[in-house]
Amino acid sequence: MQQFETEICQYTENIWKSILNLDVKKTVEEYCPPEEEDVLAGCVHISGEWEGVVALDCPHELAKKAASIMFQLSEDEVAPDLIQDALGELTNMTGGNLKSLLPEPCFLSLPAVTMTQQGFRIPGSELLTSVTFQCWGYKFKVSVLKKSEES
Repeated sequence: MQQFETEICQYTENIWKSILNLDVKKTVEEYCPPEEEDVLAGCVHISGEWEGVVALDCPHELAKKAASIMFQLSEDEVAPDLIQDALGELTNMTGGNLKSLLPEPCFLSLPAVTMTQQGFRIPGSELLTSVTFQCWGYKFKVSVLKKSEES
């Protein structure tokens, strides 16, 4: 089920353009990171009337470029914690925009970011939508997962 796909595309394109001045475009190719590639996975939990997660899986190199723009530093000056902060903020803005579409009351958690090689996974949830984007030759994806009814 591709719920929220149009909104994910609109919000992601707008956020990356307004915050980073970067053009991102939806691609039909699925984001599957190579096994040796480090991926940063950002997520925000939504709880309340609707329970689920908004996640952003991003190659480390693209997250580093985004952090250098966000914090106005050269890529060599960007510390790992700033890379995580930048991805967390992009995830938070995306989740906050999507939260506005959900039944109230809903609450957004603080963003969490982790390094992984498989992308974001959460037990007890079902994938509603996943949209892959391209920017600077890198692919990344935004996913919406809903808490399973059995959980």
